[in-house]
Amino acid sequence: MANKTLVYFVSLSSNAPAVLTEAIEKSANHSISIFFDLDGAHVLDMRYLRILNRTHGTDLEMLLKTAIQSGIKLFGCQMNVLIADGLELIDGAELSGVASFLEIAYEADAVLSY
Repeated sequence: MANKTLVYFVSLSSNAPAVLTEAIEKSANHSISIFFDLDGAHVLDMRYLRILNRTHGTDLEMLLKTAIQSGIKLFGCQMNVLIADGLELIDGAELSGVASFLEIAYEADAVLSY
């Protein structure tokens, strides 16, 4: 299979473990970006990550580190309205706006929303 560009859009933190696992599996043959918005952005926030590990019953920190090491680009919405103090991003993630998301999404072979 040819190398394809995949974009995941995650709006619910409860979907993050499945999305990260799938993205890691596909990262050897695909270029992958994951955008986290709304509740999903909590996954990239250092203040909430440990709470989410317990809530979701998985090691999100390890999944995120593995994703970054696999070349997956992680983006948190810079205008996230559900996190009052803004995002305190984990290492390896970056803030992004709608324009950046659209630019990458328009060039992608597939955009998957969770």
